[in-house]
Amino acid sequence: MGFLNKLFSKKLDLQSKHASSIYTFYINDIFTIKRVGCIVFGIVKGSDIRVGDDVYIIDVNGNRLPSKVMSMENPRVGEMNIAPVGSNVGILLSDIEAKQLHRGDILTNEKKIN
Repeated sequence: MGFLNKLFSKKLDLQSKHASSIYTFYINDIFTIKRVGCIVFGIVKGSDIRVGDDVYIIDVNGNRLPSKVMSMENPRVGEMNIAPVGSNVGILLSDIEAKQLHRGDILTNEKKIN
């Protein structure tokens, strides 16, 4: 691991300690990779996202689809276990097909919206 990667990863760790617990991730793009699954791209807001998080995708009608974050990747950094607020990431989701999602849907870890 190079010097910049070490520096960048320390910065990500510091950011993750100061974030709230609920995040939102507005889906900008949706892709399917054969034998891998559905990948959504967007920008992290509110709090850090972690690999292994249970999440919900909320569509424009308020329907909630459960899923799980299987892996994440940033185009500049590569694979990551924690995506800090403000980062642009691709997220591999479990038990979701691209045809179930639409641009503008929201990915969140909030269990129930009041």
